[in-house]
Amino acid sequence: MLKKSAKAISVAVLASSSALPLAVQAQSNALQLEEIIVTARKRQESIQNVPVAVTALSAQELQRSSIRDLRDITAYVPNLLVDKVTALQGGASLAIRGVSYQEIDKSLDPGIGVLLDDVYLGTNAGQILENFDLERLEVLRGPQGTLFGKNTIGGAIAIFRTAPTKELGGKVQGTVGEFGRQDVRGLVNLPMTEKGGAKLWAAKLKSDGYIRNTTFGDDVGGQNYENGGATLAYEITDDLDLAFTYERTQDKSDVGAWANFNKYFDEFPYNTGTADAPADLAGFLPLTSGLGDAGFRQFDPGSDENHNSQNGRNNGDTNQDYSNLTFNYTMGDWLLTAITGYINRNENARLEYDANRFEFLTVQSDTDYEQFSQEIRLNGTIGDVEMTSGLYYWDSDYDAASETYDLFEWLAGLPDGSIGTISQHGETESYAAFTSADWSVTEELTLNAGVRYTYEEKTLEPVGQEFFLPDGTALQPPVAAVHADTDWDKWSPRVGAQYDFTDNMMAYTSYSQGFKSGGFFGRITSGTNVRKFNPEEVGTYEIGLKSMWWDQRLRVNGAIFSSDYKDKQEEIIVSDPNGNVDTVVVNASDATMDGLELELSALVYEGVTVFAQGGYLDASYDEFLIEGIPGVPTDGSDLDMRNAPEYTFGTGINYVHSIFGHSQMSYDLTYNWRDSYMTIFDNDPLGEVDAAGFWNANIDYRYKDLVTVSVYGRNLGDERYYRAVAIPPVSTFGQWNEPRNYGVTVTYMF
Repeated sequence: MLKKSAKAISVAVLASSSALPLAVQAQSNALQLEEIIVTARKRQESIQNVPVAVTALSAQELQRSSIRDLRDITAYVPNLLVDKVTALQGGASLAIRGVSYQEIDKSLDPGIGVLLDDVYLGTNAGQILENFDLERLEVLRGPQGTLFGKNTIGGAIAIFRTAPTKELGGKVQGTVGEFGRQDVRGLVNLPMTEKGGAKLWAAKLKSDGYIRNTTFGDDVGGQNYENGGATLAYEITDDLDLAFTYERTQDKSDVGAWANFNKYFDEFPYNTGTADAPADLAGFLPLTSGLGDAGFRQFDPGSDENHNSQNGRNNGDTNQDYSNLTFNYTMGDWLLTAITGYINRNENARLEYDANRFEFLTVQSDTDYEQFSQEIRLNGTIGDVEMTSGLYYWDSDYDAASETYDLFEWLAGLPDGSIGTISQHGETESYAAFTSADWSVTEELTLNAGVRYTYEEKTLEPVGQEFFLPDGTALQPPVAAVHADTDWDKWSPRVGAQYDFTDNMMAYTSYSQGFKSGGFFGRITSGTNVRKFNPEEVGTYEIGLKSMWWDQRLRVNGAIFSSDYKDKQEEIIVSDPNGNVDTVVVNASDATMDGLELELSALVYEGVTVFAQGGYLDASYDEFLIEGIPGVPTDGSDLDMRNAPEYTFGTGINYVHSIFGHSQMSYDLTYNWRDSYMTIFDNDPLGEVDAAGFWNANIDYRYKDLVTVSVYGRNLGDERYYRAVAIPPVSTFGQWNEPRNYGVTVTYMF
């Protein structure tokens, strides 16, 4: 019975995706907002019945041509930031309610979970997912440790692709746009008897890039992305079904196109008089060598928001294999689900970290990453108690190596072509068991309690820096790997209550807790620099309200929260007198994040839907003490937390109407504004991102159910900003966002 109910809900959701966005006709022909079905608690239920702060986007919203990838959902979700990580293909810097991460090294785990078809993505690499074949996307805010596990202290983003329809059909889509944008995507569904079906898809995304290089005269920062895969779904019996997905991705896109932000004399942090160099070395050493001052941003005529002067392209080449095997077995009123996930990823990149025209700092990196996960979950009901329980296993390992070119010719006078190398090997293994119960005490009152136990082991084996001459001759005896390992266990509880005042209004209160893994940071130049850091924890108190008004035409949801951030891990870039740069991770701080969120959706007129959302966040350090790290302030309690804008706001309108009796016009306009925020640990002024608002729009013409022509415009106000990365005292570089751009997307459905 449970399985049949879940299928019925899924069919209803899919059927509604062809109706007007966010609106359906009730049986009485009264206009109503569409019911939103989510799996925020690992079971299908209406979003209005879920005592969690969650925002969901439907397939129809995600398929708008003005939405390209995960970054574009910020207009719909309060207290959410999504930026691209500067030095990683498809890498995401996510922030929810003041919890954020932006590090690219595999030894430091993210604090926000991203799941693709219920498979947790263990690193932030590849999290900027494109939107062609998505059924829905859910953003859960606040710690989700009980049901989603470790590394979800800020929240979780769950992304679900469409299931095979088991009927013949599909779509082909092409996009052309500014900056050489040329995308082709295709999908076909095939039947396999009455009980099975297959879905095949492929995509090729290409652009020239929106930055012009002034050193070698070419467009840079372009995209060259290919993706293909298949899903097979089959009902073995009436009670047992399975789905298997395999996907292959190849990404040869440029890893950004960086502008020159190298600092001149007496700028932060060199204005203290205690630094080893009076300016970033990438500009200072060429200047003292008689090559001029163009290495500094103030005097580089070839670097601005539309140009860069790097002496080489930031090349990238990433290959990823993704596999997912899911079983569902119905046992009366109980549903047993088993999800097996596997990812194998290889990342190669050659990056110009000097960000100017001089051959000063080039790094060639090669990383192999592998993860395996197994979740077994049981959902069912015992009397008035609805249960979700399960077991979880995780295993991942990686090997990373990098070669540094040019730098040591400047610092140590080594011959041209000499290199410095570092490498590391890391492993993680964890086990977890979890349970959650919802007890309907009365028809109005439900109590919730859940807990998760996690045991985890981590191992790191780094090899410190080694130097080689151009002919391969080593300049020192071989450096042996250092072995470090640790383990811990953690409990992640959740308790709460919800009260249904009416069929259309529910209030809830909860306390939830989660942790982010500890370990050892691996990108270091000496094995003696191995430093252990412990897990960090977030506990959140939350009160929320979910309600429907105006005969189901107005949805109003809100939440107030207060979070305690304990043993916060801070990654800090430090240097020594020899020019070596390491990242040190320490449990240096405690913080408090208080805030509120409000979301509204309204069907104001037939075919006219509007939404608005707003978030407020007061995030500050309670204590931030750093000991034993030269050149770093011991007390950082007055620093602004990174990636924590005080206010966020988004709104939009969608208007749909029939035309010619057989066609449909659709108009979408969204606006997303966020307050200023800081991106660099020590509040370097170059790390402040100014407040900004962004307009996106698309106009669609749909002929029957066959062809859709969509004209889109992105960043219509041409709002520009950059994210800078400082590697003191070596260099500072930054990536500018994409300017105003237009394009056309044509989709043929069959």
